[in-house]
Amino acid sequence: MTQLIEYIQTAKEFADAYGIAHLDRLLALAETVPTSPKAQPSTFTVMSNTILEQVEMAGFHLNPWLKTLILSNNVEVVRDAIAVVEENRRRGIVRNGEGLLVQAIRNQWKPHISA
Repeated sequence: MTQLIEYIQTAKEFADAYGIAHLDRLLALAETVPTSPKAQPSTFTVMSNTILEQVEMAGFHLNPWLKTLILSNNVEVVRDAIAVVEENRRRGIVRNGEGLLVQAIRNQWKPHISA
């Protein structure tokens, strides 16, 4: 029973962090992949590393606190926040990129879409 509760809690945490649509896609993918889960790194770890790499590639310094904030939010929220900071960098109005990233994540800001 305890193991079942742990699986359910893990699924809930994933859905809270990345959205239910990602969880549905992962379930569909898992049903089609014949390999053992023990032979593969966990999907959560792979997705976590991917978003952290994207943040670093965008020029942000990742400290433990920022990593925790990023991993506790939906991937799309973080990507939107990166885009917001990049928009403001292009305008030349960013003094503290990491600080603006934090605000954009917390407030779930979306970038302006230009035609």
